[in-house]
Amino acid sequence: MINDTKSQHFISWTELGSSFVVSNVGEFSRSILGAHFKHNNFSSFVRQLNMYGFHKINRTPRAQRTSTTSQTWEFSHPKFLRGRPDLLEAIKRKALEPDPRERNR
Repeated sequence: MINDTKSQHFISWTELGSSFVVSNVGEFSRSILGAHFKHNNFSSFVRQLNMYGFHKINRTPRAQRTSTTSQTWEFSHPKFLRGRPDLLEAIKRKALEPDPRERNR
């Protein structure tokens, strides 16, 4: 998706290639997410990224943040780098933390 020229208006690598940017979240959700996932919900997309160890990078000062649809979101992961597909297999879903209440049963 990130290397697809049809998606470049909505998702692209940053200049250094160490993170990627999603812009126009509303249109990205409608046009891109549904083609690659079972949903077109941006919050679910972000939740999935978080479960795989991606982190959101905040570059917009809090006072200048607007609605979600017009924001630009940037994400990074130490193993998700432009030109390094060999690192992708190292990206694993985080293990679920056991419920501490279950230990005492």
